[in-house]
Amino acid sequence: MISIEARKFLLRLILVLLYTNHTHGCDSNKQLYTEIGCKPVYDGSNSCPVAYDCDNVFTRPNDKCYINGNVYEPLARLSKTDLALEPCLAACFCDQTLNNNKTVTKITCATVECPSYFTRLAKPCYYQFERDSCCEVKKFCPEEKSIVHECTYEGNVYKNGQRIYIGNDVKCVCSETFNGTASDPSCRKIGCSSEIRHAENFLKWSAPVFYGKGDGCPIDWFHSDYDMAVAGTTGDSKSTNRECRYGHQRFLVGQSVIIGGGVFADSDVYQTTCSCDVPPLITCVKVRKASV
Repeated sequence: MISIEARKFLLRLILVLLYTNHTHGCDSNKQLYTEIGCKPVYDGSNSCPVAYDCDNVFTRPNDKCYINGNVYEPLARLSKTDLALEPCLAACFCDQTLNNNKTVTKITCATVECPSYFTRLAKPCYYQFERDSCCEVKKFCPEEKSIVHECTYEGNVYKNGQRIYIGNDVKCVCSETFNGTASDPSCRKIGCSSEIRHAENFLKWSAPVFYGKGDGCPIDWFHSDYDMAVAGTTGDSKSTNRECRYGHQRFLVGQSVIIGGGVFADSDVYQTTCSCDVPPLITCVKVRKASV
């Protein structure tokens, strides 16, 4: 019979191994860093970035708005090109407000609400979409016995015009030419709109939380103003010249970082583990706990 202490030790070991599998690699934090304008840093012996240079992001003036390499003055509306990056946001503009005697400048948008969010259709009717649309483009009700083109992806069947998701970051539309890969012309990468949705978080050196792997769009953030952090084990000593920041705290590459209530604080089902993986931000990954 395994003791409670042994179970806890094994669980912690499994979580560390899961975290390592899901964070290390070329994709760790890649989408977030890329969207906010950071540049990858290589050390010559590794084909993957060992860090990202974000100095241009964290040192820019805070009285303007930034997106896609473009700068907006307060009250200026986003261009059609920048709006097209996120079809589900509308009427975006550079907003400037006074909060607790501090001027806050950020991009503010209205969220598009699609009719299909609120109304389900009875079969055989269904909603059809286009590649770059946020909402459905029409309601389609095929005539009785009519043949509708279908796509098969990973064992699931989709009708012409229905959406197909490849992984967590690619959205496609079933069409007669769909070839089942993310490179198909009917597919587009799903952006995180990081400079719109997450600017206040990364500019405060908060830690992004990802689900399942250390990349994609953050599902949450740890904030240093109310979540304390302590360092765990130290990793590769050769990387000690590179650091991650969490608020005013600094951690070496390879260090695990325990934030808030520690490694058993989440729930009986989920666990969030953090580390200084690819600077300058701490990377946190939330996974389903393995059975021990």
